Amino acid sequence: MIQAGRRDLIAPAWRQVIPAAGAALAYGIASALDGSGFIAAFVGGIAFRLTLGRDPGDLNQLAEQVGNVLSGVTFVLFGAILLGPALGELRWDLALYAALSLTVVRMVPVAIAMWGSRARAPTVAFLGWFGPRGLASIVFAVILVEESQTAHEHQIVLAIYLTVGLSVFLHGLSAAPLAERYGRWYAHHPRDKRPPMESVPAEIGRPRGPVDDWDESECC
Repeated sequence: MIQAGRRDLIAPAWRQVIPAAGAALAYGIASALDGSGFIAAFVGGIAFRLTLGRDPGDLNQLAEQVGNVLSGVTFVLFGAILLGPALGELRWDLALYAALSLTVVRMVPVAIAMWGSRARAPTVAFLGWFGPRGLASIVFAVILVEESQTAHEHQIVLAIYLTVGLSVFLHGLSAAPLAERYGRWYAHHPRDKRPPMESVPAEIGRPRGPVDDWDESECC
């Protein structure tokens, strides 16, 4: 990408194919070596970003569009094939686990990770509620079924399916109203008094530390 890009040897449309092809190649090599294709693709993405030395957003449009389509297909198949039978075996302990997974188990680690970022409570709560979503859990459940011989595998899979189903329902139901409420909270602050952490563009990495040490003119 770097060398061919400098010489203008790759048409813009074909540049979009390289990240997706790289992910597929990493997955295929790892699987052939009895490794984890998912971890290989993840590490390949990190290596691609570090080697490129810049935000590859303009190169990831195809990968993101294909990923969105496949994500939608995955959730349709999940609801049509997996969630129905899981609901038929619903128990109070599984429902309690699903509720805790979407609240305490997920929101507390997000709050800990945000410690020191100077983010306000509404931001921490928003990120905690809409944090890691259910697609990865579906993938891990498939890996569990296909590759492991874990004890109580059926109970683990049921817990995953019910948690993902509850996540899809609750997060889908609350996405629009909570996003609008968060937007009103942010817009309520005068421009010169807006929370520092929330005012930095997403593509700019704000260093941790006192607000006075950070010069907003460097990014804005």
